[in-house]
Amino acid sequence: MPRHNGLHRVTALCTLRVTIITDDMLTNSITVRLENMSQERFLSPLLSLFMDGVAAVLSTSRDGVFVFNVQNDTDVHGAILNVTFSALLPSATGAVTLGGGAVGLGGGSGGGGGGGGGVGRFFPSEDLQERIYLNRTMLQRITSQQVLPFDDNICLREPCENYMKCISVLRFDSSPPFIASDTMLFRPIHPINGLRCRCPAGFTGDYCETEVDLCYSGPCRNNGRCRSREGGYTCECQEDFTGEHCEVNARSGRCVPGVCKNGGTCVDLLVGGFMCQCPAGEFEKPYCEMTTRSFPGQSFITFRGLRQRFHFTVSFMFATRDRNALLLYNGRFNEKHDFIALEIIEEQVRLTFSAGETKTIVAPFVLGGVSDGQWHSVQLHYYNKKMGKVIVYEQQ
Repeated sequence: MPRHNGLHRVTALCTLRVTIITDDMLTNSITVRLENMSQERFLSPLLSLFMDGVAAVLSTSRDGVFVFNVQNDTDVHGAILNVTFSALLPSATGAVTLGGGAVGLGGGSGGGGGGGGGVGRFFPSEDLQERIYLNRTMLQRITSQQVLPFDDNICLREPCENYMKCISVLRFDSSPPFIASDTMLFRPIHPINGLRCRCPAGFTGDYCETEVDLCYSGPCRNNGRCRSREGGYTCECQEDFTGEHCEVNARSGRCVPGVCKNGGTCVDLLVGGFMCQCPAGEFEKPYCEMTTRSFPGQSFITFRGLRQRFHFTVSFMFATRDRNALLLYNGRFNEKHDFIALEIIEEQVRLTFSAGETKTIVAPFVLGGVSDGQWHSVQLHYYNKKMGKVIVYEQQ
């Protein structure tokens, strides 16, 4: 609206953005913690950078990132800002629907919290949290903000019975007053933390007390071997067969989406079957998989965390001359409480794990040690929070 005093004329532009916050968005949201940050400084001008950074980490559209709460953390010392958001999966961006609560934003053209609740699937909160955690360095570089490890949530004490899984969820509580910065008015939604107990895949019973062997139906085809695991199964295929259920025949079948890994190109052969043309690098035939990596000291490789809670088996091979090294670590996002670690301590493999208040150590002895530069195979078996077994043998 223009204003003037008879001599000078001043014009200001206000952009109003309304984001519809649905129950689905609340359920699939996470809260990140930013160090040395205030509400006002975050809103002007860092909100836009934050959304760009989250979109880059998730490989999704900026319009698919919905920030709906910005709140100072009053339970800690120092200026810690809690920012709550959800994000659409890349294939779900672009559509808009209405329904639920609303967040209002007003200000210059650089602001914004998304255009509206999206039709389609959101990143599940567990996946969203994991992706942000693994890419914190990238997020910090883009946003110029210090992202802290996640706080433990309401499920820390494992309140659910039997095999039920505790899911931390946010519920609508209230819409507090506007937050004002130099260029923006932001109306947040203050959610409250709650939990939900659900029976995950692979378990059944009135009280989720029975584990199901998901190999019972024989899902693996073409003589593939089915290995049951917590919450699912894995098919080990015969030579020339691949796919989730060993359903793809590389000798007589044709190319199917995703059969060639790591950017490989699938080529149908005139005589039948197909082959994968792999990009340059350490990719292995026939499907361009990467099974071997080497890296210098003080570096590491990150993968998605282990989701199994009651039992799992991990097998791999390693070769090193280091007397002390970390082979595998899986823990909580704040590096506290439950964890499992497989290490080399003075040339010997050692397993340490904690699933509660006590810590358990398993230390097999290998004659001559494992720091000889030769390939060694290790199998780690974990069962029901109480038992861990490590088998180490030299690869022939």
